Amino acid sequence: MKMPKKPLLAAALALAGSAHAASVVEMYGTVFPFFDSAETKNASAAPPAAERPTQLSAGAYTGANDPRRNRITVGTTNLGFRGYEDLAPNLRAVWQLESGFQIDQNVGPGLGARDSKVGLQSPLWGEFFFGQWDTPYKYVSLPVNPLRAGYVFDRTAITGNPGMGVGNTTTQFTRSGAKPDAAFDRRQGNSVQYWTPTWGGLSFRLQHSVNEGRGTIVAGGPIVSPTINSFSAVWNWGALSLRYAYEEHKDYFGLTQLGGGAAGTLTNGHSKDTGHKFVWLYRIGNTRLTGLVETLKYTSADSGAGNVREYKRNAWYAVIEQFFGGNTNSVFFSYGQAQSGSCARNGPLACITTDLGAKYMTLGWIHRFSKRTEMVVAYYKMDNERNAQYSPGPAVNGVNVAPGADTQAFGIGLWHYF
Repeated sequence: MKMPKKPLLAAALALAGSAHAASVVEMYGTVFPFFDSAETKNASAAPPAAERPTQLSAGAYTGANDPRRNRITVGTTNLGFRGYEDLAPNLRAVWQLESGFQIDQNVGPGLGARDSKVGLQSPLWGEFFFGQWDTPYKYVSLPVNPLRAGYVFDRTAITGNPGMGVGNTTTQFTRSGAKPDAAFDRRQGNSVQYWTPTWGGLSFRLQHSVNEGRGTIVAGGPIVSPTINSFSAVWNWGALSLRYAYEEHKDYFGLTQLGGGAAGTLTNGHSKDTGHKFVWLYRIGNTRLTGLVETLKYTSADSGAGNVREYKRNAWYAVIEQFFGGNTNSVFFSYGQAQSGSCARNGPLACITTDLGAKYMTLGWIHRFSKRTEMVVAYYKMDNERNAQYSPGPAVNGVNVAPGADTQAFGIGLWHYF
């Protein structure tokens, strides 16, 4: 019996549509417990008589050292789901939901608290998505580490933060009114990101975190509008990768967390904090060389008499890794420095930043059982100048280090990706 033409056409269109309507869901995760023995020494017992930094109060000098203790940290341990749906020949919907996977039984972030998104992707114009994700500024330096996951003694101990008790990495969607507001190694919520395709080895990422935290900080004060903009450019040429990133935080008042005036007041209504970072990655034969240089600058529109209105510091970090045994083993050494920086304040008084710098080194061995399982043995040390407060994260006591306190630790960890 002959069938009508319209049902045949409808069936043909349905079959054509199903040809590009593939939908994929994937589960993945990273597990990285690291067992170490850590302590701090040499904390400054009292503030310097003549050269105490303007941004540090005399009460910050507790002289407290943290006795040696054994810890298990989990670094970038996560459990996630991701996938896509083909919408057209050159268009697909993409999504991801990632959460912390706290195998050490410490309290961790909840469902979807890590990189999570939903967006559209095309090989023609790139990817656009909404969600919570590593900023482009953070993204460019992730491969600097010899291990593929973030961990307690990685580059964030001395870059992406200015010391002074600011944590190494933060996940936020707006201002918190606490130390993380000054951090530049961020997983930022309430964000929109766009990633370009790669043209001749060159690609770009842009991110904007909206001002959902806009509001009055104090009655009668100015209306602050906290936003974050981040940009990165990556150029890959064979074994060489050169990368640049810029990020600005508007009305996050990072300087308030570094000893500046109170945020959101009539005398300090707005702020702008910026970061510039240049990264290099290179492998020649069995040797891998990576590193970065960074400038962080914090400014406030603060007119209060004697208040600090600007702080700026430079830092660098480099890693050399030597592979042997057919790439199944490698040894690595890293070294970095953060400078004391400079500051400016209102009025005729000098602004002091003496001995706010630090030196940082790590030494380790990695054994690769497979492409998904590795073991690492490492020693690391943070050598703070007498007023500095840089620390691998988490700090030995889980909170902060006293000015001048040096962190020393060694340990062993197992990394597995599934």
